[in-house]
Amino acid sequence: MNNPHQLAERRHELSVLYARASEQLGTILSEKPREWLKIRQDTKSDKSADLEWDASEVGKEEIRLRYLLKGMEKEISGIKTLLDVLSNESRNQY
Repeated sequence: MNNPHQLAERRHELSVLYARASEQLGTILSEKPREWLKIRQDTKSDKSADLEWDASEVGKEEIRLRYLLKGMEKEISGIKTLLDVLSNESRNQY
């Protein structure tokens, strides 16, 4: 996939997916304090509450989204680098 148009299209697709995943993560993070406090009441420490949150379905989704976003960031960055190289090559600047 070294066609600049394909690369730009993939970058756009990833940006749209990134925005949606960010919204989902934002929703989770806005609910987390209230839910975490409920969990904390039944545990002996903050660390225990954190572990219990991470083990919950919503906590697992938070973790999944965070790693998904990091992966998308890396892929978008890699595509930008490829587009820069192709642009420079087209002007014989490489």
